[in-house]
Amino acid sequence: MLRGLVLGSGSSGVLLTPGTGESLCAWLPLARQLADDGYQVLLHQVRAEVVPRGEYRYGLDVMGAARELHRRDVTSIVAAGAGTGATAVAATAEKISGLKALVLLTPLAVTRQGTELDAVAGARAVDVPTFVAAAQNDVMVGEAREVAGAASDSRLEIVPGAVAGVALTANSAMRDEVRAFVREVMPPRTFLERWTLPIGGVVLLALVVAGVVVLRGRNTTTPPDVSAGS
Repeated sequence: MLRGLVLGSGSSGVLLTPGTGESLCAWLPLARQLADDGYQVLLHQVRAEVVPRGEYRYGLDVMGAARELHRRDVTSIVAAGAGTGATAVAATAEKISGLKALVLLTPLAVTRQGTELDAVAGARAVDVPTFVAAAQNDVMVGEAREVAGAASDSRLEIVPGAVAGVALTANSAMRDEVRAFVREVMPPRTFLERWTLPIGGVVLLALVVAGVVVLRGRNTTTPPDVSAGS
């Protein structure tokens, strides 16, 4: 069982996967802003925080969270993560149905916590826009560059300092960049917008059918009997 929070609504979803040791609370500013932008956001805990180390499977956590978004009528997903969570998101990207893009904050190229997860191979396996961010003084900046280099359509953002993972989004400018990227690759669609066209089509069809019935009624009206007077 995964614990998490769902914010917002709509058929366009954003999946947020924390890294080991990261608090869900640290993700809330970004999650709330994405929900305000019109997305259904699922921020989930990883089992690394609730089961003995070595017995969890990051990849299965990401896939399970993505399936929950689909169960909630989401059809398109931007998958984001930080640290080991970013590595898990990239490594399992090919298995996420409806994936539109990746957001990877300080991803590790490969992690062997639990099962081995290869973010480089995962980023190379999918043809979706990929936003990668890291701090220039962080020891993992080289791995972030490696993951970005493997993606077919990547955007690499190197910022000053040495913060890592979700701490990068403590800066409002970084949150704005992530939000702008998500809007670019997956414009939000609410449930109302999703059903406007089908409902409009049904209404138009009903009007056409009603018109045909009226015309048919006029054409089949029994003519007056004019033979009675002859």
